[in-house]
Amino acid sequence: MIRLDEPLVGKKEIKYLNHAIKSGWISSQGPFVKKLESKFAKYIGVKYAISCASGTGALSLLFKTLNLKKGDEVIMQSLTFSADGFALLQSGAKIIFVDCQPGKFTVDLEDIKKKITKKTKVISPTHLYGFPADMYKLKRLCKQKKIYLVEDCSQSTGTKYKGKMVGSFGDFNIHSFHNKLIASGEGGMITTNSSKLAKRFENLKNPPSVNRPEEMNFSEISMNHRMSNLHAAVGLAQLERIESSIAKKIKMAKIYDRRFEKSKNIGFIKTQKHERVVYWRYTILLNKKININKFINLAEKNGIITRKTYLPLHMHPVFKKNSRVRKLPNCEQISKIGLDIPSSIKMKNSQINFVAKILLKIADNLT
Repeated sequence: MIRLDEPLVGKKEIKYLNHAIKSGWISSQGPFVKKLESKFAKYIGVKYAISCASGTGALSLLFKTLNLKKGDEVIMQSLTFSADGFALLQSGAKIIFVDCQPGKFTVDLEDIKKKITKKTKVISPTHLYGFPADMYKLKRLCKQKKIYLVEDCSQSTGTKYKGKMVGSFGDFNIHSFHNKLIASGEGGMITTNSSKLAKRFENLKNPPSVNRPEEMNFSEISMNHRMSNLHAAVGLAQLERIESSIAKKIKMAKIYDRRFEKSKNIGFIKTQKHERVVYWRYTILLNKKININKFINLAEKNGIITRKTYLPLHMHPVFKKNSRVRKLPNCEQISKIGLDIPSSIKMKNSQINFVAKILLKIADNLT
């Protein structure tokens, strides 16, 4: 069975993990945590990188980190992972959903402009599947309106927009290490150039050890969102070979692109010249005439696991009652015809070509 994605764990991960275990430092106090933070900040090109237990955990602290208040609005794209919305909703944010650009996975700037109000405090684009949003225009808009820019880089660590790493544009940016380009099992990171936000996030994710007010200026609720030394050890090994992992992802995508480019029944979103897309997942767009459930079943019978793209959050039961948005046609369309296909860095060229061949055959048969 060819699965969607499988993490590659090599000799260096085992070496670092053994070192962490033998040292006795398995908690967040261990040295691998600081090593990972330092190297990650340098890789992204920011002053500060602060580790945490997960990308979702980082988002759940967003509201408090930015000192937002009840009723403040966060604009985010609807086509994204459900935990992004869940974390923000739990944190107290009022979420305003916006559409994707036509024929793209990334947020529609024009729709954002329509939905900005005096209560808008945060705009959060998702670099979905490793495709970057239009960051210079978003940054300019946020600066004009005095709104925080928060990049969701959970699926895009290593993606570049016009030569610059995503995660270096925003005021406060979220990364995930849960089976992503860096796969440490669990874990995440925030990146920022603000010492104030970095320090505040550090305090909020790190409760004082003896519950005394003089420790870390302890004067409000802080919860444990720390990364362990064990996870950091694996994460560091993964970071040290991330460029070779990205190269494999891009090579995989080029093979798929060549196989699908002349098909009338399977489409894909093309990379632009100013982008480096890391393809956390490779996603195809099926002909509207194809029954997507039949396609998935036939692919599985041929030993290939596929998965529908995300249901836009404004259509999710949890958000329907809280959202004033009723229709976002572009992301709804992608959700109807989008399908994630095997994208592991462990895939051989023969497997990639096999997957493409079988999926093309199924698509042709179903039309």
